[in-house]
Amino acid sequence: MKGSIAGFLLAALLPLTIAAAGENYSEANKNADSREKLAAVAADVRSQMRAGGRFEFVRPIERTTIDRKFAEMDALFAQAGSVAGMQEDAKVKLFDAQETINSILTQRDADRLICKREPIMDSRIPTTTCQTYRQQLAKAEVTRQKMLQWQNVLCTPNSKTCPQEGPSNLAVPGAVIVH
Repeated sequence: MKGSIAGFLLAALLPLTIAAAGENYSEANKNADSREKLAAVAADVRSQMRAGGRFEFVRPIERTTIDRKFAEMDALFAQAGSVAGMQEDAKVKLFDAQETINSILTQRDADRLICKREPIMDSRIPTTTCQTYRQQLAKAEVTRQKMLQWQNVLCTPNSKTCPQEGPSNLAVPGAVIVH
């Protein structure tokens, strides 16, 4: 009995492992160990932060941080020429700046896979669902738009239950907005 359960679990988990291993990892490891290579990486990252790019969901304040960290890294390369020519404290600063950029880009990566394990409706059996960060944000935007549409259907002229202009004023139908 134990052998059949273990075999079932292995058979069930193997496709997930294979799928996870093949997920969007086609990118090359970029070794920016000189000022020229850093400039190329920075240009690539900035182009991917445009609309439709892999990092399009980076927030404005995070873009400022990324630009500042790239400038710090460039200044370190300007002084030393390459990583090999840097003192240890400069290497630490370079690593810190790189990690700051990487953490922001990893969090805002449109291709990042997000999986949840939760029960489906009318069942206690949990299931795993996965979607990309881009899909998750698109789904949230569709939901927000639907909520606004439904809310506007319930509104009548001069109604105190209707939101004032703007998406930040989402009112619950039937709730009274006091100004």
